[in-house]
Amino acid sequence: MNSWSDRNAALDRERSGREMASLWGADPGSVQLVNDGINIVYRFESNGRAGFMKVCNAANRSMLEHRAAAEYLQHLSSNGADVCAPMLSSAGRLIEEYRQGGDTFICWVTEEAPGEEISLEAPSVDEFRAWGVALGKMHRAAESYRPAHELSYLTWRDLWRQTDEGLGPEDSEPVREEYEALDPWLRGLPENPSSYGLTHTDIRTANAMWDGERVRIIDFDEPVYHWYASDVMRPFLEFSNLPVTEFDPLFDAFVTGYREVRTLPDRWLDELPRFARMKNLGFYWWDAINSSAERPDYDEWIAGIRARCGAPLLRLS
Repeated sequence: MNSWSDRNAALDRERSGREMASLWGADPGSVQLVNDGINIVYRFESNGRAGFMKVCNAANRSMLEHRAAAEYLQHLSSNGADVCAPMLSSAGRLIEEYRQGGDTFICWVTEEAPGEEISLEAPSVDEFRAWGVALGKMHRAAESYRPAHELSYLTWRDLWRQTDEGLGPEDSEPVREEYEALDPWLRGLPENPSSYGLTHTDIRTANAMWDGERVRIIDFDEPVYHWYASDVMRPFLEFSNLPVTEFDPLFDAFVTGYREVRTLPDRWLDELPRFARMKNLGFYWWDAINSSAERPDYDEWIAGIRARCGAPLLRLS
């Protein structure tokens, strides 16, 4: 068994799921398998609290990699960020190991965030202001994070190198032109503590839970050292096809909320279109290597992206 899914397939989903959840004192009968993808995810209840337990074969992702995500999230939660806080096991541990046959599985649990995902169909100014507050709190807490010396994290350079190496000879010239246009800009950006640090990298509606008053950010699988502005940009890739009259109030509300808790200079708002271009180039690479379909033509693909990201505050031109 060599693939990620093959290694995870070794887990007895029902019996082992119950046994792992019992390490957190799960109520009998409350354990439910809710996702069976890259991570195996269970939901359970324990003494009136609901949690989500992520499980992965240690051959797929090491203990150090899990610690890197869990300890970062624990720091955020302990320093005022509105996030899905980690839950310690009954033994007081952040992460537990579980052995089944010759395999070792690693599991850790986060609290269930109350509320619903930010609405894609009918987003509100109140949601976006609260979303901005939540991201501002997260970045404020991230500034003081000092990881243990044995922990390491990806950086934007790793992601950018993956994109570069993934652009094959079959790609059209505009793909390479876009990469070459963005490369000197990225390498010239300052990496100081106020603008650069450990980011979420996937701040989208599915990872933002709104309870009517607050937004809590979830799903911290793989934090990346990047510019904080790249996180600020990410939500708007899902909404920038809205008419200007609808988009602008959401954008303004998000920025206003963020600035209630953390400084966000205008110069970084001016960079958002380029961060969008960088993210879209990464999406193109990801789509190309993970799709069985014929590699898309970049000219046609980016035309769709330009239409999707055509609102004045996030245009790609």
